[in-house]
Amino acid sequence: MAEKLIQYYKYIREVAGYEGKIDLATSTKIPSTKAAMAPDSDENITLFKEAIHKITGKDAPEY
Repeated sequence: MAEKLIQYYKYIREVAGYEGKIDLATSTKIPSTKAAMAPDSDENITLFKEAIHKITGKDAPEY
């Protein structure tokens, strides 16, 4: 459960730092503390990938 969402948070922290993490939480409305409990549904994964692309200008990695 939520393994991919947690990986996206780790990725954004490495690439965009703390500000990127805040932007990801704001964009997805799923803070890192709740990402561990949220399902790795197709909808959530798409939401995170789109937010990461918006924040970094790069495609999100596949996990």
